[in-house]
Amino acid sequence: MTHFIPSRRHMLIGAGALTLTALAGCKPAPATAPEAKAKTVLDSWPVGVQLYTVNAELAKDIPGTLKAVKAAGYDVVETAGTHGKTAAEYKAMIEAAGLKIRSAHTNMPKLIENAEREIAEAVALGAEWLVAASPQTPGPLAPGLDWISAMTQAMTADAWKMNAEHMAAIAPAVKKAGLKFAYHNHAMEFKDLGGGQTGYDILMAAAPAEQLRAELDLGWVAVGGADVVAAMKKYADRLDLLHVKDMIKDPAIPGGFRSTEIGKGMIDWKPVFAAAQELGVKNYFIEQEPPYLKPVMESLADSRAYIAAL
Repeated sequence: MTHFIPSRRHMLIGAGALTLTALAGCKPAPATAPEAKAKTVLDSWPVGVQLYTVNAELAKDIPGTLKAVKAAGYDVVETAGTHGKTAAEYKAMIEAAGLKIRSAHTNMPKLIENAEREIAEAVALGAEWLVAASPQTPGPLAPGLDWISAMTQAMTADAWKMNAEHMAAIAPAVKKAGLKFAYHNHAMEFKDLGGGQTGYDILMAAAPAEQLRAELDLGWVAVGGADVVAAMKKYADRLDLLHVKDMIKDPAIPGGFRSTEIGKGMIDWKPVFAAAQELGVKNYFIEQEPPYLKPVMESLADSRAYIAAL
């Protein structure tokens, strides 16, 4: 009987085959997944501006002002009136500047007077949201006070309930027109009316969430004494829009607070935008109110640059 004696070559081939067979039964080590990069503010939303910021400029030159807003790095706008133009004319001017309307502001006095007119204008503008920016007072404001102080004094719990009743009646009509209805606050909505209840609480209970949404103006939330992130989370089931507004104490201003560029005031914006991403906020609008300490377009550019760095 002849015995086969393997050569060194046979042994190497066999060893290689065994190695390959063993490797075939092993799964390769999984590649380390790269860490997901956190979305920046600019990644998450188009840069928005409330056009009330440039109200005085629009009164002088609508096309030029809108082009300057676009040049400052803004993409979408929220309107505050149409400056003597029809809604169709104003929309055409905004779009010619390379901007898009997302939201249109009105107020409760106008809606109570003629909701059909206000709804029709928002539809003609191509807006997605119709936002009531302030309430109807039960009577004339007290003389000698700044607007916020006078409104805070006038808006009792009953006054808020009266507005809520009107909103409950208006909300279904806004929805039927294909719009989303939201309410925008100032400081008086966050006054404690007793037992921790606020005017904003009363308004938000006026209609179901699918008919009534929230636009929180964070500068005024802060002036009203509320924590801005806590307020966002409190109304999370309704929160679609934000006014990104910073405020600073200024005793020279009636009411004691002045609007300033984003990042120069009292709000810590990093947790705000982290919460906005978490809660699914749809859009934000940078807003600064007069008086301005430098040209408003410079202020808008500064605010946009701050947002871009977050």
